[in-house]
Amino acid sequence: MNFKILIALFFCTQLGWSQEEEEKNTGGIKEFELFFEIGYAQPIPYGDNFINKGYDLSGTIDVGVTTAFFYNTTLHSDINITSGDVTRPDLIGNIRSANFTRVSLGLGYPLEVLDRLRFLPSIHAGYLKIGQNTDNGEFRDDGIFIAIETALNYRIIKWIDISLGVRNHFDFLSIDAPSETGSFFDSAQSIYPFLGLRFRVGK
Repeated sequence: MNFKILIALFFCTQLGWSQEEEEKNTGGIKEFELFFEIGYAQPIPYGDNFINKGYDLSGTIDVGVTTAFFYNTTLHSDINITSGDVTRPDLIGNIRSANFTRVSLGLGYPLEVLDRLRFLPSIHAGYLKIGQNTDNGEFRDDGIFIAIETALNYRIIKWIDISLGVRNHFDFLSIDAPSETGSFFDSAQSIYPFLGLRFRVGK
């Protein structure tokens, strides 16, 4: 499944570069753009890992900034914080709840579908901090992640877009655990469907 996602992203990228070459030949106008983004996402973990099996995750507000430059290539930065209650202490241990904080950077390329509608595939990498809450205090685990995102952006008016999309996270974690359960805690996967608004800043 992950291989198919990567192939799809590669195809979209190649299509994007083809569109760029066409715009070069037709004198398409490129300009720097800056967007402030805010949206709601609902994490859906999957796979055989501790987040999927042991936590009930709440929705999250995602806040970010996107710039468009160099023939419409997009640079993304964003942050979101998700909380989760432990549902399987027999798997997780003496933990009541946790906060999952993600900070990431990404690159994408928009493809124009209609006059006001764009399809935006992108790839992201970032840092994940897991703040664990126990009866005896707090401690932290952390790691890194890679994410693949696809989104549709529809321009309502000149300075506001509505966004609908999904992001697939692949987490790689540094958690002290017995060797026989290491794979259960070393990595995790989750899908983040989201709905949000983009506010164009400047021109």
